[in-house]
Amino acid sequence: MAENATSPYIFEATPQNFQQIMESSYQVPILVDFWADWCQPCKMLMPILTKLVNEYQGGFLLVKVNSDQQQQLAAQFGVRSIPTVKVIKDGRIVDEFTGVQPEAEIRKLIDRHRTRKTEPYRQQALEMYNNGDLPGATQLMEQVVQHEPDFYEAVVELAGMLIQQERADEAEVLLQGIPPDAIDNQILSQLLADVKRAKLQAQVVGVDTSALEQQLAANPDDLATMLELAKIRIAMDEIEAGLELYFTVHKKDSKFQDGAGKQGLFNTFELIGSANPLVKKYRNKLFALLY
Repeated sequence: MAENATSPYIFEATPQNFQQIMESSYQVPILVDFWADWCQPCKMLMPILTKLVNEYQGGFLLVKVNSDQQQQLAAQFGVRSIPTVKVIKDGRIVDEFTGVQPEAEIRKLIDRHRTRKTEPYRQQALEMYNNGDLPGATQLMEQVVQHEPDFYEAVVELAGMLIQQERADEAEVLLQGIPPDAIDNQILSQLLADVKRAKLQAQVVGVDTSALEQQLAANPDDLATMLELAKIRIAMDEIEAGLELYFTVHKKDSKFQDGAGKQGLFNTFELIGSANPLVKKYRNKLFALLY
């Protein structure tokens, strides 16, 4: 294959070398980019593909096909508009897109098809986890991530395992190292919320709230005590009790400590995730206060 001067992972396709390219797809996925000199969107897409192919260091190869010069190849692949990118794996087309796509989407496409060297070990770790061997699964998954730090699916799975073993700080460091859009944002937000919750729970192990409760019973308008108690309730996973206390603070004095009651509610919403029915319930209660 004719190697491109700018990268060892980029090749120019011709009818002569295309069979060799197809054979390479049995070792590694190939992105075939159909482009032309006059095509402006092609010029916008090319730098994204070049950046990714260099970043993935051989995780896939990029093959450029000049559609004007290689009309036979373009016709063979049924290319009707450019840029068109076809993904070839094991000698056949497994995916494709046309037009300029965001980097995050192309990254997802590549990750969907590239073969990870450590994938068998990741699967073994998940099997151990499902069979109840959490420490063993964690140890193996740590090795997977050590060998392939950009295997973000494994990073996320490892973080989840660490959280369950009261190693939330380590999980947080791993999660913060994941680039934007490398993983589903919902999964990432949920795990970061789990980290926050685990750290809160660690702070309140063995905390006795009876003194605060007596204080509040003696003075039901003691909003500072109410906030303190709300924070502990949330940390102890008594979510509704904590939300009710934050709501009461907001209802009694919405400006107390710079709106700490409302802020406490919003922080908790983030912690439990928008799908939790308590979020809707307390948003409605806030809304009702306005009217």
